Amino acid sequence: MKLFVPGRLCLFGEHSDWAGGYRCLNPQLEKGYTLITGTNQGIYALVLSHPTELIIRTSLRVGKPTVSISVPMERSALLAVAKKGGFFSYAAGVAYQCLCRYPVGGIEIDNYRTDLPIKKGLSSSAAI
Repeated sequence: MKLFVPGRLCLFGEHSDWAGGYRCLNPQLEKGYTLITGTNQGIYALVLSHPTELIIRTSLRVGKPTVSISVPMERSALLAVAKKGGFFSYAAGVAYQCLCRYPVGGIEIDNYRTDLPIKKGLSSSAAI
């Protein structure tokens, strides 16, 4: 399957999407609002199912070497990568949470193109 995941620009109300949960603890807090728009820049990937592994290949910049990771789709292995930190920790953490909640197999993601600027406030980590 081919995917395109756009970046997003939060014009105001940054983090009110998740911070709204605090209203459950204190109902006197005002309801939060945000204005979000997608961008025409993003992450392009080919995605395949894999029986036993989380495999990710990505090139962050044109002309730079591809970086990759291959981790068994097992709770302990994914959690170790997530806790270690680094570029692939977020993806490993998401895969770990999915595996804890659902009977899922592995996945192979080939992020063959990215034109979304990294660390520029366009939610590149959310797109990943």
